[in-house]
Amino acid sequence: MKPGWTGGVTRARLLMSRVIGPEHASEVARAPSLTEGLAALTGSAYGERVRAGQDLATAQRGIADTLLWHLRILAGWLPGAGAALIRALAGWFELMNIDARLAALASDGREPPPFVLGTLGTMWHTAERAHTIEEVADAVAGSPWGALPGRSAAELSLGLRAAWGGRVQASAPEAADWVAGAAALLVAREVLVAHTGEHAAQLLQYPGIEQQALSAASVPELRGALSPRAGWALAGVGEPTELWRAELAWWNRVEDDAHALLRHIDDEAVVLASVALLAVDAQRTARALQSAAAGGSVDTREILGVGPAEDVRAAG
Repeated sequence: MKPGWTGGVTRARLLMSRVIGPEHASEVARAPSLTEGLAALTGSAYGERVRAGQDLATAQRGIADTLLWHLRILAGWLPGAGAALIRALAGWFELMNIDARLAALASDGREPPPFVLGTLGTMWHTAERAHTIEEVADAVAGSPWGALPGRSAAELSLGLRAAWGGRVQASAPEAADWVAGAAALLVAREVLVAHTGEHAAQLLQYPGIEQQALSAASVPELRGALSPRAGWALAGVGEPTELWRAELAWWNRVEDDAHALLRHIDDEAVVLASVALLAVDAQRTARALQSAAAGGSVDTREILGVGPAEDVRAAG
């Protein structure tokens, strides 16, 4: 281990005991009601913030808060370079805060409580004081997120996602395939589902996205316009209505890759893998609660993203 990384890498491995895993998540997903699904999380790491009597949105927010808390703990054990890695990965939470502020400013002003970022924040303390979308754009431009193309709420929201992908890839090169695959999925949603041509400037900011991808008229055509590093995320998908399967398979690929990285001796790889697996578990648990709220499911494999990623792994 590198000097100063011992405590953080050890903590990263210990955090793996906080995940509930696919078997426990399947139990939650099969619960015939949200009440019973929440009860199935009692005693887990999520049980500290997910409690009986909550509605689905509140419980899922508690799952996200649990993940963020784990990242804040981990960052505190790492040296400066390691904390910077966690800060880049945790940018999703800052992005969500900014998204909520933009949505509130563009509508009735109501927004959920922001995620508490602590030292993982880079500019939320400034954006939080913004009273107009223009002020949010200025706060973002003067921060590590950098100046983004466009000044509307929608343009800023997409631009932030592209900027986050770039930050993650720069901080964790091992995550390059994940970033590229996520970009492919988002472009597919924008081009083939939303059918919007208004946000080309934002979409082209995504790592690996070229102009020809934005002209695709079908999922196979889009996949052909992407590099293999990005196109793998669309493997086995023929229609835009099937993109949800690709998104679940994306999480499967991340989980498989992260388990492999966890066996490395490289400190940064172990930290990245631990964060990825914590995020996978949080996503899976949130989907499991959604299944319980809908009355449970006999076959939870597709709902939880467990099992159907073989084609994606082969294509990657």
